[in-house]
Amino acid sequence: MSISALVPMDGLAGYQFLQRTRDQQEDLVAQTPMAQRLQTAFKERIGSIDTPAQLVNDRELLEVALGAFGLSSDIDSKFFIQKVLEEGTTDSTALANKLSDQRYQDFSKAFGFGDRATPRTKLSGFADEILSQFKSASFEVSVGDQDESLRIALNADRMLEEIASSDDTSRIKWLSIIGNEPLLELVQGALGLPDGVTQLDLDRQVEIYEEKLSRQMGIDIDGLTDSEQRDKLIERYLIRASVDSFDTSSPGALALTLLSG
Repeated sequence: MSISALVPMDGLAGYQFLQRTRDQQEDLVAQTPMAQRLQTAFKERIGSIDTPAQLVNDRELLEVALGAFGLSSDIDSKFFIQKVLEEGTTDSTALANKLSDQRYQDFSKAFGFGDRATPRTKLSGFADEILSQFKSASFEVSVGDQDESLRIALNADRMLEEIASSDDTSRIKWLSIIGNEPLLELVQGALGLPDGVTQLDLDRQVEIYEEKLSRQMGIDIDGLTDSEQRDKLIERYLIRASVDSFDTSSPGALALTLLSG
């Protein structure tokens, strides 16, 4: 029997509950028979993988590899995934670098097939590294099956800290967010920006996000290393998502709109 994440409430209350219970719930989801089978297979066999072709032709390993980066929907796109892995990320013309979704670069770089003489699959701690990401991502998927906005919020708390605390420039950090669809949806929603912003030149997008974050929250992107600031941004997203899900003509929606500022 599969075990789903427990999501007793939606919106901000649901997010706060999931934050408090995340560690325990991740463990429960990871203990399902299917998850256990995949984790065991990955730990036992990933060290013997030398090429992208070997990885994409082992469905169990590929399921974990893609799942760890939120790319599970590509499980049947074997030729595409093999090419992403083979070309790596060091060459600016590599396929992963041409894709707008930053997750493909992260995925290709993590396995290192196209970037290193010896892939990272040979490293002693590699299996545990990927399985840790897979465990977190699997929990988020289980939450998303019940409430997609909560999945996006959980993913953002994890990913925004990583991006904001990196040594990259502010521009690169913003491009990492723009290139990650769930993060972009959260930031756009939290700052009240229309989808049309994504049609603008990338540098103009960065300017808009920087200006809005500064004006509405009084911080720059580096400020998102602070857990309280990340929580504030995520709360803004969840409040706006709740407003959008209501009948805007109802008294409840009007009250929530006023509360959200």
